[in-house]
Amino acid sequence: MTPMEEKLVLVLPGGGANNAIQGMMTEFGNALSAHGLPVVHVSFESSELQYAIDLTARGKVSFALTWLGIGQDISGAIGEDGRTVNIWDALHVPLVKIHADHPAYFSERHRDTPRNSVNLYMAAEFMDFRRWLPDVRALTGLVPPWPIAPLPRTEVDLRRRRNGKLVFLKNGNSPGDLRRLWRERLAPTVAGLVEAMADEIRPVGLRPGKLLIGDFVAGFLAGGGIEPESATPLLPFFAAQLDDYLRRAKSEMIATAILDFPVIVQGDLWDHVDFGGRRASLVPGEDFVTSRRVFADELGVIDMSPNMDTEPHDRVQRAAGSYSLVLSNRQSWIAEEFPGFDEMTFEFEPESIKARIADVLARPERYLELGVAFGERFREVHPMEAFSRRVVELAEIAALQYAREKPALQPFFIWPPQ
Repeated sequence: MTPMEEKLVLVLPGGGANNAIQGMMTEFGNALSAHGLPVVHVSFESSELQYAIDLTARGKVSFALTWLGIGQDISGAIGEDGRTVNIWDALHVPLVKIHADHPAYFSERHRDTPRNSVNLYMAAEFMDFRRWLPDVRALTGLVPPWPIAPLPRTEVDLRRRRNGKLVFLKNGNSPGDLRRLWRERLAPTVAGLVEAMADEIRPVGLRPGKLLIGDFVAGFLAGGGIEPESATPLLPFFAAQLDDYLRRAKSEMIATAILDFPVIVQGDLWDHVDFGGRRASLVPGEDFVTSRRVFADELGVIDMSPNMDTEPHDRVQRAAGSYSLVLSNRQSWIAEEFPGFDEMTFEFEPESIKARIADVLARPERYLELGVAFGERFREVHPMEAFSRRVVELAEIAALQYAREKPALQPFFIWPPQ
């Protein structure tokens, strides 16, 4: 086989709110390029897509990288018979999928399409949920965080940031609206079950610590006399409702807690929060590229983890890349890997959030320095190279697992037929 470093890596784009996926895929491609891999970004425009298929058919591609399995169904006419087939399956090229959300969302994209999929998760909690997708066999691993969209230290202007604002960079959504949706569209018994789950998980989900939502659902069902394994097909549905509900409850709590501070809430879907006559400003969301200005120029970013405790959220990684101040809820990865940075955290309690914002506004110089120190520490703990190595490592393992021709080593080991 041709060594992987002599082949190309295809990076596939994606849509999504504010072009966030496309922006992230660009940064992932940049990280692989910095690692020495030749990267080709390919859009889904027909001519570019055909170019990618042709490259793959000619054996010029080592693997493809995508977000959430976007492009996993790409098909083309391969071979003399002209049959339309999944190009990744037919050409034995691994498709590496980056997942930053819970597998209960779009769960079909966490499965074995193509057969040579690689699922890389950005949090152990998400990877753990795959136990509740028992038919999934794709090669799976964790991908380490890294300082996304790294800004050179020489370009950091603390004087400009001193005159900026704190920005809650988040789209909203109403937890109350979601509960009404359950009551309107589900049978009364099912709606009552989901609401009871939501009531029980809320105080747990607001506390620091690892939350395995699939296990919570299984335990809740078992407590009600239902065998969890018999309801496995419903586990992703229940988990998705609870994950979404907790995110909505957390974002609403932060937004309402900061209304009387001179801060910015930047995002959409905030109709359920009244900003009228309050000091906080609401501005529309920006795309990924435009939002770089927030990390480069503003005082800092307010963040919340999407029900993950073991790894930093992507906005935290972007803040670290820009040496920016980031405030987030208390999480175990901060305590374990970043001792001394407790001043960047708050509890999911309105008074704790208010106290942290007030302290930042009273002592901005201290917090600006903390942001720079965090960016420096983050580069030591989670260098970009570790991310790139992990992607390549799993891609090479998948290439071996799914190769047409396997290497012959000892005579006593025979590769099983595929």
